[in-house]
Amino acid sequence: MISRLKNPAFLLFIAVFCTASLSLPEVGVTDDDDFYLPAGHSYFRWARKALKDPALALRKDQLDAHWSLNREHPPLAKWLIGAGRYLGHESTGLMPALDAGRLGTCFFLALVVSLIFALARERLGTMPALFAALAFLLIPRLAFHGRVNTLDMPVAAMSTLFVFTFWRLHRQGTAKALALMTLAFGLALSTKLNAPFTLFACGVFWLVESVPKFRGDREGIRFPELPLWLVVVPLGGLIIQVGLWPWLWPDLIDRYIEYVRFHMGHYPIYLFYDGQIWDRPFAPWHAPFAYTWAVLPTTLLFAALVGTAVLVRQAIGWERFDRRSSPNEGRFARFILIHAFIAIGTVAFSPVPKYGGIKLFLPFFPLLAIAMGFGLQRLLEALPQRKWSLPLLMALLLSSGVIDSWKYRGQELSSFGAHVGGLSGAVQRGYERQYYDVFDRHLARWLSENTKPDARVYFEPNHKEYVRSGPYLKRTGDLRSDIRLSGGHRADVVILTHERRWRNFADLAEKLKRRPALYEHQVDGVVLWTAFGR
Repeated sequence: MISRLKNPAFLLFIAVFCTASLSLPEVGVTDDDDFYLPAGHSYFRWARKALKDPALALRKDQLDAHWSLNREHPPLAKWLIGAGRYLGHESTGLMPALDAGRLGTCFFLALVVSLIFALARERLGTMPALFAALAFLLIPRLAFHGRVNTLDMPVAAMSTLFVFTFWRLHRQGTAKALALMTLAFGLALSTKLNAPFTLFACGVFWLVESVPKFRGDREGIRFPELPLWLVVVPLGGLIIQVGLWPWLWPDLIDRYIEYVRFHMGHYPIYLFYDGQIWDRPFAPWHAPFAYTWAVLPTTLLFAALVGTAVLVRQAIGWERFDRRSSPNEGRFARFILIHAFIAIGTVAFSPVPKYGGIKLFLPFFPLLAIAMGFGLQRLLEALPQRKWSLPLLMALLLSSGVIDSWKYRGQELSSFGAHVGGLSGAVQRGYERQYYDVFDRHLARWLSENTKPDARVYFEPNHKEYVRSGPYLKRTGDLRSDIRLSGGHRADVVILTHERRWRNFADLAEKLKRRPALYEHQVDGVVLWTAFGR
């Protein structure tokens, strides 16, 4: 036990979890919070009921009553959101329900950061691995997604857990190794639908590594023997998913088909990209790559480009990782590159909506962070070998992440790197300045401080999402309890959020010019929302 407490990956997990948890009172409310927090609460109530009276809890009417909420997504992240809400709010009263539920997401953020460190440490050593972990944390948008009730950071964490487990165990062939890989994949599969693509990447990796084993003779091509994990892991993972998802139990086949069918025909969601609104057809394939390029802090982007070049050279055999001679020295590079390409390529090249900036392909970023660690290592080789070389280089490469995290604090979804001119330059290039209909805490506090008693407040262009978010901020104390979110354009205050993805935005902005502007909230010289009086 003592040795585990001294494990640097474990210590990093604790540090990240505590830091993220303490910062929760400054994180705004998204529309996803109102999906996943009530669902997690309902799931956890069922679990407590199941412990007291299993026969009652397993009745179909009880399963439907507790598990119908948000049944279009697997339950694992919501299990932890519900547990966080119970531990942090119901049983202890330490924090509001909103922030307590987010403890579950903070767990996943801490997990993925510690996994980045552990995986990179095997190849690079402690300090470059720490750099990779910190680089991930200092990408502002990732820090935001790791502190709200949503599934994107959880699936990034569980996909990375499977990547980590597979890399360490897939060549062992023991029953224990198979069981651990199956468990890791089952947990990822129980988090979000894009988890299976991680297993697909493992299959592609096996195929690439097996090419030298393909042999031709008089009888034709002789294929290598299929590994047992290729069968056991997906089947066992599916069993674990079903076991963790009681909503499926009363009618397994029909309900699983309903789940898959929902995502095969996912409704379109607007994205403003390249100066235009994308609905149908969906945004072009290059949108995920362009967004990744644009939102990374500049020095971290540089480290990522250098590290990716190093991995490519190692993968194709142009250079060894180090001085050790080994026929398998390019395996790790190929493994990381294949997983990274499939993680982002699945969104880029599939006929699915592309929206929400980078949120749909978060499993890509832990792998990119590892590439940044390789970039640090290569750049270090070009410096004089002094004691100060490594800490100085780490500080320099992390500097833009620190600057952007401070600059966009509370507005992380508006963050863009200096290489595109920050937020102002990104807007000129045709990127959306904000999204997700976030009800920011500072917006709630401004309304509380600057509106009359019983004021009516209306939001344009998407009022319905703020109506859902408002009650949470009243319970946290950020929004005055007497403020009513209603009234249309007859309200005392109309808040215009500057989101170009709404086709009526220009007309709304023109119409609201007739009202007195009370306040404009700007970041990097760009207006994010305007408050209009009567």
